[in-house]
Amino acid sequence: MGAFDSVVSDVGDQFSMSTITASSLLSGLLSFITQQEGGLSGFLDRFRRAGMGNTVSSWLNGETESITPDTVENALGRDTINGIASKADLPSSWAAAAIAFIIPRLVHRLAPGGALPVRLPEDIISYVTGPTAAIASSARQGVQVAETAVQKTDRRRYVWPVVALLALLLLFVFWLARRAPVFDPADQVRLASEKATAALANLKPGFGANDLVSALNLYIINFPTASAQIQPETGAFLDKAAAAIKAAPANTLIEIDGNTDNTGDSDLNMELSQERANAVRDYLVQGGVSPSMLTTKSNGDTKPIASNYTEEGRFRNRRIEFIVVK
Repeated sequence: MGAFDSVVSDVGDQFSMSTITASSLLSGLLSFITQQEGGLSGFLDRFRRAGMGNTVSSWLNGETESITPDTVENALGRDTINGIASKADLPSSWAAAAIAFIIPRLVHRLAPGGALPVRLPEDIISYVTGPTAAIASSARQGVQVAETAVQKTDRRRYVWPVVALLALLLLFVFWLARRAPVFDPADQVRLASEKATAALANLKPGFGANDLVSALNLYIINFPTASAQIQPETGAFLDKAAAAIKAAPANTLIEIDGNTDNTGDSDLNMELSQERANAVRDYLVQGGVSPSMLTTKSNGDTKPIASNYTEEGRFRNRRIEFIVVK
């Protein structure tokens, strides 16, 4: 997989996908890029025509500016998203969110230093057309190949090699599944707390709003189901956050965004996420932060960062996110 190891790993972690599924999704996207007139340049032109010229420029400058699933669909077309999703055996909405996550990172690797290749390198083309793509297309395609081999011949001497191949393939899938760590929300919160606390402590004098928000977003603010009550462990972190925000430049304005998973009624989720964002703002103001430095926004379940089809994905989507306004 080479240069794409980290991309596959990142999208797998972000969207709770197996290595096979993430590889299949990446392979499908690369295949689409190779089919464009002009290759990567033609692919990026689709986003420029969708009004995202500045975002494309930021990708070529090495940034990984996020885009939304709707933007991906507008630029590439619903049929394209459905086709890539089908090959990876994923729901289209989930595939669109993952593709939105992948594209900036993919551009960074395909166009180092912002230099667009005239054609994609051979190792990338082989990723789409060679053995790697065959593995990435998942066990489902392996079974189809095996069935075809059996149908093309009546000679029994071919049956057992095919059965053996299927057995090895199933063992490989089982091995991948065993490698996946068991999801533990409490452990995730603990690790996030350690990272966020350390990041706040390491802020250097004169730090900017972006450095501050990057540290704040490392923490996972958890609420009880259907509640906007700040928990004691969250309060302990927000006390540290308040001290850091008060030390930020006086004209800093931070937006506190409330987000939920898609469980329940969307309108109620919108109200709940607003209440949670307000609760965080109120706590920080009580901790001495100037109200003029904080604003809130409710996204409800409209901006998932992970799949709502898994427990871990829903956990990631139930979040408070800090955004720099100025």
